[in-house]
Amino acid sequence: MKRGIALGVLVGILCLVGTAWAAYPEKPVTVIVPSNAGGGTDTMARLVAKFAEKYLGQPMVIVNKPGAGGQIGFESIARAKKDGYTIGCIYTPHVAAHVSAGRAKYTLDSFAPIANVVTDPGVLVVKADSPFNTVEELIAFAKENPGKLNGSTSGPGGDDDFALRQLEKAAGISINAVPSKGSSGQKAAVMGGHVDLAFMNASQVEAQVDSGELRLLGIMTVKRRSYLPELPTFKEMGYEVYSDSSRGFAAPAGVPEDVMAKLMEVFDKVLNDPEFISASQGQLLLDILNADEYTIYLKSLQNTTDEAFKVAPW
Repeated sequence: MKRGIALGVLVGILCLVGTAWAAYPEKPVTVIVPSNAGGGTDTMARLVAKFAEKYLGQPMVIVNKPGAGGQIGFESIARAKKDGYTIGCIYTPHVAAHVSAGRAKYTLDSFAPIANVVTDPGVLVVKADSPFNTVEELIAFAKENPGKLNGSTSGPGGDDDFALRQLEKAAGISINAVPSKGSSGQKAAVMGGHVDLAFMNASQVEAQVDSGELRLLGIMTVKRRSYLPELPTFKEMGYEVYSDSSRGFAAPAGVPEDVMAKLMEVFDKVLNDPEFISASQGQLLLDILNADEYTIYLKSLQNTTDEAFKVAPW
């Protein structure tokens, strides 16, 4: 009698555990965004969250944790409870740059990448009436006039500065780096003739390029992009210069495999949803990478930022 009761209780417990395990998620999932509301990362997170609910079965709740170039939010994601109910956004190069500088209380191994969603590629931009019509012309001038070119960047430790250093090395030239506070400052510097060129992201100069105030000379991607089909890559011009700012999602490392599988399934469905893709037009420069591809990308970036820090610490 007692044995039968005990067995019944055990079976009941196992059934309850199995049901709870299979029910993930049973409550809303928090998404930490390491930036202010209204910014590019926040816009991406909210759009993904909107479409994720129908596949997840629960809301995704956005929590903004800005500060220290994303470091505060990144650390919050890394130390979150490993149950799948807290995930977050990570963006580059900042997530790797903080590690290179020795400031971060995390490493890339602290995260379980889910998917990259957006990549905003680096571009080289000049004023519309600049004497430089091609990258080759600019490089030729720099070689003939050492120390004469001034290039605006977003400052040490950012993707723009990495791009400048790569071009210097690849082309054997020297460019005076002029840091600016934000993309608006960079554009003002170029359009005002205070610098000769600027290293920026494609989305940051789209309006000025369309209006004819700025001109693009090259894009820092492996292949040309469909939205800028005529713009040559530095690679095809013979220069190994790659730069971008990406935005994606990750969970803290150590989340159970079945929970991670569910999260990746949800993101795969969202990122392939025709309605999501349509809604992204004009808002996001989609560049979808799955978990494995995203992991490879991040590890490669860490190598790049580590090397850059040795040359020009930030």
